[in-house]
Amino acid sequence: MILIFSLLFLALVFFVILGKGADLLVGNLRALTDKTNIHPVLLGTILGFLTTMPELMVGLNAIRQDVPAVSLGNIWGGIIVILALILGLAIFLQKEIKTDGHLSVILPSFVFILLSLFLGLKGSFHYYDGLLLLSFYLILIYFDYLSGGHYQKDVSTKKAALSSELASKGWQRLENHWLYWRRELSVETRWAIIGLFLVSISSYALMELTSMAMDIFALPPFLVGVLIFAIGTNLPEITVMLRALKTKSGDLSFGHLIGSAVSNILVLAILSFMMPITVVQSWAYYILIIFIFLILSIVSIFYVSGKRFQRWEGGVLIGLYLLFVAYQLL
Repeated sequence: MILIFSLLFLALVFFVILGKGADLLVGNLRALTDKTNIHPVLLGTILGFLTTMPELMVGLNAIRQDVPAVSLGNIWGGIIVILALILGLAIFLQKEIKTDGHLSVILPSFVFILLSLFLGLKGSFHYYDGLLLLSFYLILIYFDYLSGGHYQKDVSTKKAALSSELASKGWQRLENHWLYWRRELSVETRWAIIGLFLVSISSYALMELTSMAMDIFALPPFLVGVLIFAIGTNLPEITVMLRALKTKSGDLSFGHLIGSAVSNILVLAILSFMMPITVVQSWAYYILIIFIFLILSIVSIFYVSGKRFQRWEGGVLIGLYLLFVAYQLL
């Protein structure tokens, strides 16, 4: 009994560290992108990938521990957490989130998610599956960039002065880049590195604790990933949502959540390059496919209806997540 409570306590501590580290990483890299004039359409994609860093770290450690099923459950379960629980809570608490009502904006991303599930029906992921998913992901980024329109750069006095400095040639230009980094970006860079270190260490520790727990309780790795890590590794998205609700800053965007869900599949592509990943063909996997398809379909309907998500629709998404959890626990 003491061992069980010790494992739970340590898991809680490292989940908190994981969330704090990811918050540092995402927040400071976001500040860096704001200061370096990255295209706003690409910003959502970049933030989506950055908030998926915990999933990548957990996946790498899962492969090292030879329990890749934990990572699969984490990746696909994370999509349900993002698009049902987090989006549902954001809509319910904010009362509504506006959309443009164009299904073509989100349909390619949803097809990409379903493609990964379809490939899983083969029973395994190999490097060529990863190459296909990676190619699809890059195409998504390209079309997102094209759909972003013309980017109007900040032409404030400070930015204009810096741009003038960077216009010089040769070694002077390199020196100006270095001075700009020292003046404007060094603090954010240091904190981002610290955040990455915390994410790496905490995910490694959590995989060690998970390995111990599975030995003690004989827990299925896929179930652990779907129910436990899917929540823990999405603490950055949950943190951003709560911060947005508190500050009324609108930091949580539907595009960011879509970017995070899509980046989960990118993690799967990266992991499949490292080693073949077996997908156990069971009712748990088939039910997962059904729930993800159902959630994507409902989100699509809500997205185009009235050009906004309404509070009751958020309640429906939360209910779907609770129903999924209840089924997994049966």
